Amino acid sequence: MKIAFVVCEQALMTGLALPLEMFYAASRHRVRHRRQENLTLQVVGEATTTVLTGGLRIVPDTNFDQADQADLVFVPPLWGTPWPVLQGSQPLQRWLARQYQAGARLAATGTGVGHLAEAGLLAGRVATTHWYYLERFARRYPAIRFEGHHFVTHEDGIYCAGSINAQTDLVLFLIEQSFGEEALALVERQFMHELKRTFSTPYFEPGGAIHHDEGVSLVQSWVRQHLAEEITVDALAGLLDQSVRNFSRRFTQATGESPMEYVQRLRLEHARELLRDSNLTVAEVAELSGYRNPAYFGKVFRQKLSLTPGAYRKVVRSKVFAAG
Repeated sequence: MKIAFVVCEQALMTGLALPLEMFYAASRHRVRHRRQENLTLQVVGEATTTVLTGGLRIVPDTNFDQADQADLVFVPPLWGTPWPVLQGSQPLQRWLARQYQAGARLAATGTGVGHLAEAGLLAGRVATTHWYYLERFARRYPAIRFEGHHFVTHEDGIYCAGSINAQTDLVLFLIEQSFGEEALALVERQFMHELKRTFSTPYFEPGGAIHHDEGVSLVQSWVRQHLAEEITVDALAGLLDQSVRNFSRRFTQATGESPMEYVQRLRLEHARELLRDSNLTVAEVAELSGYRNPAYFGKVFRQKLSLTPGAYRKVVRSKVFAAG
């Protein structure tokens, strides 16, 4: 996997450094566990040296003409008024268009979304940007469907994040998709130890991440409120007065996972929160998360995170960095 990070004038360093370091940590986790290293990180810019806000200087690895074809490209937010930079960055915008046409996914944050707009990549697509500039972007680019109620959007391989915090949510999601739950847990421990993620997909996309099956949504809501209780597919199907077969097909079609996969994922997320934020014993955490047998809870937890519940609590509380 090849990831490129765009550097340009007025770029916010946080929008470059944080995702770069998070992906690097996930990659090192694979190496430490003797898995094939398959991640290349590249900083790409127009000039040999770019001066960022505050006088920071960054030296790109390569320029737009010589950069590798990427699988994923990050475009950082811009500090201050974005219009002069957007109007004077045609080489960057043409490069983004070439990357996308060759198959790269693009992820832009804040006013950096303007580079995608100027490149003509968002016409007819959903997008978002920083709330302060949202109305002005909507007037400037009327062909784009700007979404003001969601912090992250996705359509056709183009992700837009409204802020650095929203970008972080997106990066965590992409790390989980690329490297798995084990690497995600490590990155969360190091960079986001206080974060409580409650999403399975952090972005809005037309007809995708947010399904429109009200019945399934009601079942999901019921599950979240009854995690500590015994939950069976039969009971869930009964909530909608359907057969188990029809309900399971309907649930999977709406969410992308089976009913019990959904239940197990929520239970493990809840257990991780309790281990991180409470002094409950492991047995008490297991019971409150819906596992009547602590030994079974430990087995499932270990299978998903490659750590026992007790070891997870120790590592997350000590904030030990173990990627290298």
